[in-house]
Amino acid sequence: MTLYLPPDMELFLTGWLRSRIPKARFTNREPEQLSTPLEQPVIVIRDDSGPATSQVTFDRSIGVSVLAGSKTNDKPANDLARLIYAHLTCEEIVTARESPIAALIGSGCNGPYPVQDDHDYARRYLTVEYSTVGTIQ
Repeated sequence: MTLYLPPDMELFLTGWLRSRIPKARFTNREPEQLSTPLEQPVIVIRDDSGPATSQVTFDRSIGVSVLAGSKTNDKPANDLARLIYAHLTCEEIVTARESPIAALIGSGCNGPYPVQDDHDYARRYLTVEYSTVGTIQ
């Protein structure tokens, strides 16, 4: 029996962004304890899943939280969130080595926009959506 697994988008995208934006912390889970001011920005990449479009292809909606700066100085969060959006929507991500991404789904790309937070850092959120190719197991 041949099994087709959806790609590990969190692993691929954290690595992709880490290689392009080295002065930030990339993770797939928001840290439980963050002290402010943040030593470095924190970017959380979350795969919110999506439908299988064939036996080997899967749409994937990705949520990205950017934590940086402060409530009174949100420019670092705004600038970083826009940069991340640009990297996640560039054509190069489709042709990158070991990329599971077949195409960008533009209608699923939104933001970045501000999100209220109780902590003293600015939070920005954005989404991107991809058509991806799974792996055979």
